[in-house]
Amino acid sequence: MVKIHRVHKGRRYCARCYARVFTRRACPKCGEMARLPKSDPGAACRECEKGKACVRCGKTGYEIGKITPYGPVCAACAPHFRETEPCQACGKPSSRLTRVKRLGHDLRLCPRCACADHGTCGACRRYRRLVEAPDGRRLCKACLEKGEVPCGSCGRPMPAGRGKVCEKCYWTETCRRRIRLDRAAFSSKEMGNEFSEFGEWLILEAGPHKAALAIHRYLPFFLEIEKRWGRAPAYRELLRHFGAEGLRRVRLPMRWLQSARSVEPDPALREEDCERRRIDALLMLFPAGSVGARLLAAYKETLMARVDVGKTSIRSARLALRPAAALLLKAGPKGGAIPDQVALDRYMLDSPGQEAAITGFVGFLNRTHGLALVARSDGKRTAQARRRRLEKELMLLLRNGYDQNHLPRRLIQVALEYFHHRKISAKEASRCVIAAERDGFRVVMGRESYWIAGKWASGA
Repeated sequence: MVKIHRVHKGRRYCARCYARVFTRRACPKCGEMARLPKSDPGAACRECEKGKACVRCGKTGYEIGKITPYGPVCAACAPHFRETEPCQACGKPSSRLTRVKRLGHDLRLCPRCACADHGTCGACRRYRRLVEAPDGRRLCKACLEKGEVPCGSCGRPMPAGRGKVCEKCYWTETCRRRIRLDRAAFSSKEMGNEFSEFGEWLILEAGPHKAALAIHRYLPFFLEIEKRWGRAPAYRELLRHFGAEGLRRVRLPMRWLQSARSVEPDPALREEDCERRRIDALLMLFPAGSVGARLLAAYKETLMARVDVGKTSIRSARLALRPAAALLLKAGPKGGAIPDQVALDRYMLDSPGQEAAITGFVGFLNRTHGLALVARSDGKRTAQARRRRLEKELMLLLRNGYDQNHLPRRLIQVALEYFHHRKISAKEASRCVIAAERDGFRVVMGRESYWIAGKWASGA
């Protein structure tokens, strides 16, 4: 076919076949005379077809992008009904191929290749079509031809590609517009003024760009203050309500409250709140009403009584609760049983360094439940258990089949401790020199040298 006269439901018709297949008759929808296919009595005219909603997004009153067999679609949805074809420049499949005459060829290009001459202008930092300037920079047309022009707001020189105002004035006005928008959320004028004052301080403190991007994030904090107190409260009240972690997320508003409203942070109170929340997290390890939950809660009350009279610190109480929770988990799934000597021995075997820390909880169990538990550590059994764990970890590491010349730090640590009883840190392991040999490899640490023999060194 030399020329397509009509495309109907995906089928193409030349002028001769169009006159034969499409006859002139009244449209069944609007009543106007139009050429309609003889094989489809219910076919509507083209104007009625165009008046339908987009079959993909449902939009009405749009510019027709394509007439598909399912009905018309808008220009935004039209690419989804095109066949995917390779870009003639990069070969990447795309349904949005186009021809760009300014590039000097007639190839059908994907969106990325079609914008190959676009980029970030070296002066105004806007994404534009670029040309090379005499000094070698790639600039947009406005920056190349006009250079710098005065800002319409502050009068300072700015790249012409920025438009009417410079970048600083644009972000400043954007931030203030967002502040005015957020003020409508406050029910009291006083808190609205407080938020506006904070916004102006944020522009000066963090810069207009960062302030404009972050101002919405701090609105819930001020709304909560208005809802609960109606004004900025003391630091103790803020800490009790939001917690130390919550206040860390609003560092900038807290800095403003400190400088403008004299809300001074108290590091001791903050640390105490952190420890109390960590203690609460330990109590949440066990289901409510379980044996573990009851024992740990009772032990917590004993420790907090000592904290209240100044005999110990809250940090020490938290450090005493952690091994107690670990022992309860050893005694039964989810702390479902009272620890016995077997569970205690098993815990000491896995954590021999916690003997002093677990003694307080053991004494508490003995007093309250009439037990005779003894926290004891057996050096020989502990060493054997440690060696078994090292052997298991070593086998897991070797399954990856590491090259002798590129051994991971953890493998060096485990191998030295397992074969030479030499414990080193990860930082020391990263500084070791590895020398591959026929039957293994040699680890050199300063003046010390350790040889690891065997086929296992090659990952076998």
